[in-house]
Amino acid sequence: MTTALPIISIIPTLQSQLNQHHEAILEAAPGAGKTTAVPLAFLDADWLGQRKIVMLEPRRLAAKSAAKRLADQLGEPLGQRVGYQIRQEGKQSARTQILVVTEGILTRMLQDDPSLDDVALIIFDEFHERNLHSDLAFALSLQARELFREEDPLKLLVMSATLDSQRLTELLHCEPIICEGRQFPITMRYANLSLKQQDVSLQIAKQVQQALREEDGSILVFLPGQREIRTVQNQLDHQLPDNTELLSLYGDMSMSEQEKVIAPAPAGHRKVVLATSIAQTSLTIEGIRVVIDSGLSREARFDAKTATTRLHTRRASQAETIQRAGRAGRLQAGVCYRWWSEEQQHRLAAHNAPQIELEDLSHLVMDVARWGVQEREELDWISLPPLAHWQQAKSLLTLLGLLEAGNNLTLTADGEALANMPLPPRLARLLLEASRRGEAQSALEAAAVLYEGVSKQHQDSNLHSTINYATKGKAWQRSINALQRHLPNNKSDRSFSLAACLATAFPDRIAMRQRQQGGETLFKLSNGRQALLANHDSNANSDFLIALELGGHAERDADWLYLTCPISLNELEQALADQIEIIERCEWDKASGGLVGAAETWLGKLKLKQERLNHLPDSAVTMATCHYIRQQGLHVLNWDEDSLALRARIQFAHRHLDPSIPDASDECLLERLEDWLGPFLTGVKRIQQLEKLSLLDPLMALLDWPQQQSLQTLPIRIPVASGSNIKVDYQGEQPVIRVKLQEMFGETQSPMIAGQTVKIELLSPAQRPLAVTMDLAFFWKEAYPDVRKEMRGRYPKHPWPENPLTAEATAKTNRALRNS
Repeated sequence: MTTALPIISIIPTLQSQLNQHHEAILEAAPGAGKTTAVPLAFLDADWLGQRKIVMLEPRRLAAKSAAKRLADQLGEPLGQRVGYQIRQEGKQSARTQILVVTEGILTRMLQDDPSLDDVALIIFDEFHERNLHSDLAFALSLQARELFREEDPLKLLVMSATLDSQRLTELLHCEPIICEGRQFPITMRYANLSLKQQDVSLQIAKQVQQALREEDGSILVFLPGQREIRTVQNQLDHQLPDNTELLSLYGDMSMSEQEKVIAPAPAGHRKVVLATSIAQTSLTIEGIRVVIDSGLSREARFDAKTATTRLHTRRASQAETIQRAGRAGRLQAGVCYRWWSEEQQHRLAAHNAPQIELEDLSHLVMDVARWGVQEREELDWISLPPLAHWQQAKSLLTLLGLLEAGNNLTLTADGEALANMPLPPRLARLLLEASRRGEAQSALEAAAVLYEGVSKQHQDSNLHSTINYATKGKAWQRSINALQRHLPNNKSDRSFSLAACLATAFPDRIAMRQRQQGGETLFKLSNGRQALLANHDSNANSDFLIALELGGHAERDADWLYLTCPISLNELEQALADQIEIIERCEWDKASGGLVGAAETWLGKLKLKQERLNHLPDSAVTMATCHYIRQQGLHVLNWDEDSLALRARIQFAHRHLDPSIPDASDECLLERLEDWLGPFLTGVKRIQQLEKLSLLDPLMALLDWPQQQSLQTLPIRIPVASGSNIKVDYQGEQPVIRVKLQEMFGETQSPMIAGQTVKIELLSPAQRPLAVTMDLAFFWKEAYPDVRKEMRGRYPKHPWPENPLTAEATAKTNRALRNS
């Protein structure tokens, strides 16, 4: 351990904190040496005894590199007092006291033994990266020590250079220990260009050449992704001095390739490393003293609505830029170039969002279900998982047959069998199905490709050609061997193809070919998304594909298919029989004036095929007809006089008699078409039949029996003074009767219906309106004299008495009255 490390000054404080308490938070600047020095500081602690210190690192290469540096300081080979365990690789022994782990190893340790009796301290290093595994492992550690380590609490230490510590302080009940300063000074050089600029590749290439002229030592360049790395690489090719090597560093590279990049350059040489955020923390790339920061970061964001992960390019946070700059001062005084201004630096977001808020949570929810938790809120999270992502993950696990349907997190028998497999749920499901269906070997090969990641250098999406390409690498064979250990052994008699087995693991990723557009072929996925494949791809002409790996950018409407496997319709129907739905539907064809029907086969949001129906089911007829009426409007129905009158009575009864009687407005009738009209559509398969269908019985079907009885209290006709029964019109706000004036002689009160005054439209002998009134007494006194004066000359054959209140009400003429 070197005394030059700044972290040495606070080691006693940290030791005191963990001697007296069981929690500590360490915030140490980049280059302070926390990863290298802190674990070793506790090897002689009394509370350690014969137990281990487990240190969690966020990346495989960082974990292996950290373990190597710790072992070197002890002068021992890896696997003695310092060991490591990463995915498919590790070195430890009975002497191991410090175990560096990553990639969910700690989560599996907790799942297998929640008490962790052989562990005294867990160190969460570089915790600011906030990946899913560290967040979950931290939440499980808190609950595990509460439930199983009450007498001898598990000690927890959280370390980072740039830490948002408020929530941690609440959970661990301790204040951060701060280590100021870095090992070597770093000179910041701002170019003062606009941070709005997105394509910085040309600017970065120029700054690399400038830095090579101005500074010595190797250069680390931070770029958002592989696309920009390739662009800058192309711009710098053949432009660098002979003693300068141009290298790339990103997550898809194999471990051996990454180890080559972080190794020191040969004597007299320097290197330029174009890297993604993988190089921000933990990794020490030998010889680096210059950092060039693009100020951009690319992150995968999961869209819970479409179950698709897409890449977003954003500005780096202040925390990220501090981490990046720190790479320049790890081994000597350094320089950091930023192409924006110092004022813009202060306006960057303080921290980037944790992965738990951005990514697919299906693996996390599976782990939580195995732990025995039923709700998100049962664990103490640094950040509560978003509800939409949580629900989507539950839906996927249910679709895969790993979770029981319902609100609780209850594993199915298959889920229980797969829960302890250190694999994402889809791959675990694939291996389970393949072991049952006689496709174990080919499924292992496919799972290894998916587990290791798809190299974008391999341009064809075809799974089988990708497997052939992958066999050239040692990592692929190591994955095969590792996965083999988790392969269930429960073969059934019924065999599936590899494609069918893959379909059971990716049922929401079945892609159906749509059309060509330019140089690309468009596919639609069973989850509703669209995706593209280059026309020259060997799978571009397949009718159906399984989208095993896809992604895209926020600015594009469709995603890109990176890894695919063709599948036939027969294989789909065999593999996903329980998820495929056959819907019989029909629609009105305006050209023929009748109904045409088809049986449609659906998988999710994908219509796989359809066949013409000769016999149209009543349910399909009802659905199609109601849809047609909603499109065209209620006017397409047979609204004769009697139907309009009944509808008006029902509406009047709803407003004035009994509000429980259904509303008969256009909006409500259209909404409830299936209820009142549907039962009467049987056999209606021509537009002419629909146009002649009587609406009297359907309208009455709106009402139950008591409501029909209430409706009968509303008269269709009412008697007037002459003895005639006059039809009531209910279509307005008030009921209306239209009656010959002479038939109302002697009447002074307007009739009442359901508390509403009947409006009286008084007619001439020629049935033309003379007056409208709701107050007959007023009409006879004030208006009738003028009406009499005008009308008795025009209609002399009809009675026009001076005093209508004493005259006989009649529908007859004067002559008829005399002869009666």
